[in-house]
Amino acid sequence: MEPDTSSNCARDNLFNRNRAKTAIMCIGSRRSITLTIMLLIFLIQPVLIPNDSIAYLGTDSILTPVAESQVAQGEYVNITSVWQDIFAQTSKENIEDDTQTISQQYPSRVWSEDMTPTQNLQDAWTWANTTLGENTDGELSFHQVTEYQNLVAVKNGTLPEPRTAVIIAGIIDTVSGTPGANDMGVSVAAVLECARMLHNFELGFDVYYVLTNGHNIDPDYDLGARSFVDWLEENEIQTLTAFTFTRLLFNRVQYLYGAKISLRTFDETSDYHQTLWMPDLLVSTSTTYGSSRLQHVVDHGVAEDSLAYEMWERGRPAIHIAQGYWPEPYSAGAGDIWNAADYNYFKATEATASVLAAIAYIGQMQTGNNAAFYEQGQLQNSSSTQLIFSLTKTGYVNATVWWDANVTMRAEIRRDSTGTVVYRRTESDGLIRLRYLSSAVGKYRLRVYNLGENSTPFGFNVTYLSDCDGDGISDFEEALLGTSPYSRDSDGDGLTDDFELEYGSDPTSSDSDNDGALDSDEYAAGSSLILNDTDQDGLLDGFEVQIGTSPLLVDTDSDGLSDFEEVNVYLTDPTKEDTDRDGLEDGFEVQFGLNPLSPDSDNDSLSDLFEILNGIDPMSPDTDGDGWGDAYEVEYCMLPDSTDTDGDFLPDTWDWNPQEHWVNVIAPIGLLSTVILLGVYALLKYQVYKKREE
Repeated sequence: MEPDTSSNCARDNLFNRNRAKTAIMCIGSRRSITLTIMLLIFLIQPVLIPNDSIAYLGTDSILTPVAESQVAQGEYVNITSVWQDIFAQTSKENIEDDTQTISQQYPSRVWSEDMTPTQNLQDAWTWANTTLGENTDGELSFHQVTEYQNLVAVKNGTLPEPRTAVIIAGIIDTVSGTPGANDMGVSVAAVLECARMLHNFELGFDVYYVLTNGHNIDPDYDLGARSFVDWLEENEIQTLTAFTFTRLLFNRVQYLYGAKISLRTFDETSDYHQTLWMPDLLVSTSTTYGSSRLQHVVDHGVAEDSLAYEMWERGRPAIHIAQGYWPEPYSAGAGDIWNAADYNYFKATEATASVLAAIAYIGQMQTGNNAAFYEQGQLQNSSSTQLIFSLTKTGYVNATVWWDANVTMRAEIRRDSTGTVVYRRTESDGLIRLRYLSSAVGKYRLRVYNLGENSTPFGFNVTYLSDCDGDGISDFEEALLGTSPYSRDSDGDGLTDDFELEYGSDPTSSDSDNDGALDSDEYAAGSSLILNDTDQDGLLDGFEVQIGTSPLLVDTDSDGLSDFEEVNVYLTDPTKEDTDRDGLEDGFEVQFGLNPLSPDSDNDSLSDLFEILNGIDPMSPDTDGDGWGDAYEVEYCMLPDSTDTDGDFLPDTWDWNPQEHWVNVIAPIGLLSTVILLGVYALLKYQVYKKREE
């Protein structure tokens, strides 16, 4: 097989089965305008009733991608119809056939002892790549990343880069000696079916189809999954969530949860978007359009060697999707064949369809559309019907119920987590309007009761604003602002979009004021995100951060020179008060004409500080102008600030001993001469005296 080399995952290695080890400006006024528009939309929202004057999005339409529906920005999208079509079109036969193929033709998909893939594993990679191409009309092919050669194919989103990713993952390798139908061939089949179903959808985010290798190398950890999450981190790929399929087929009602699919999720935070939102979506679609096979559980033991667990360890949301009873007698053994007696492909199909429904829902919000849910039919007397929905943003929930007159109906909104009825109305005139201002996100239910004695045709719709990324800004408003509805930090600057809107910076630009510094760096430093020169010293904040000066201080080192002067005029270090380390501050040296870049401004071998402390001119090498340099005079104990060191009226340059007054030299000689003369005189006098006596 020759894979498609035109795929856009250029930063990775091309798929090669023979290669074993390849490795805003959004100021307050604009936000106010946006909120005003949103409020007006709610106020003028039409009541959808079944008559010829108002368009009704029916439930019998085919599955229509966003690109073909021509839904205008801010319109209501019939999520009910989309979900119905997804559950109708997700193919149990495809999942069953792919599971049969991979387990029968490529059993025992293992690694050799020398950590090279066996031929069966390599052939399984080739088959998966071929099937992916067939499911996507040749547009996608797998590439391999990390030392475990995880298979990755990327369906590019429509929003500008950098885009958030949604991951759909399975496991392709097995333990030795097993066909590997449930462990984990069915997970591969689920990923391939997701690729087929989403092929014609235009989604704002990227979808990463991932088949990991290395699951069974270490008994305690999924090394392939761990290496893949490392790869995400290294490439700075943001993820909205990850749906990770594992074993899905075992079904025996006699066992605890034996007929269920269990969902496990990240629970290290109270953030609804990162923990319960996706499980709530999956469970509600399974309940409404499937057979209620999906359930949310809180035990994480089964998931400890999985991609979901590795995502949780890095603080990334992920859903671990697995059969309810674990382990079971077939997987990892010779009996793990595709048509084992206790295997049920309806379970795998319902899990796959629920994942697709969740992805389709968030995908419909990319242009600021609003979710709308519809139901119509016949409601029997003394019976009720319900809609389960998940609020991702506080605000108004609008519900309209209509029916034939002369029957009393009740409609109520109930918060699922507490069971509390938060809004209720009872009417007999054929119309109920509910307008509930929610104060908490989470799962809710609209229940409609027929309290009358007769059945009646009825219908209802429910609309509300969505916030897929949980940044506090509705998807509708994000479309107006140009931010991503799938990333809390659209520009990747480390500050969430809602924070930037409140602050007044641009959530679509990582450097709102174009000063060269990331908004997050400026916020950490305390400088302005919207003024490019916070301290108004003439230097851009980004440049100051780069060179280490404070964007908040005109004179970072407090040396008397502004940072601008030091950088552009004097070329001194604006972070050090004494650039040349001569003991004199730069500002002082500049003030008195010294060179702040040299400890010896006059190059006379005496430091400026020494000269100043000793009264010597630091700007002149010969302070007294006597022809002898200051350093020479200091070395030979002369006064560099006087031409006559000894004060003997002889210039130092003429004086044979400039350190000593000539009087001090001549006086001892004269005294000695006098003593000698007096001695001679005394001797002569003595001789004369002697002669007279004779």
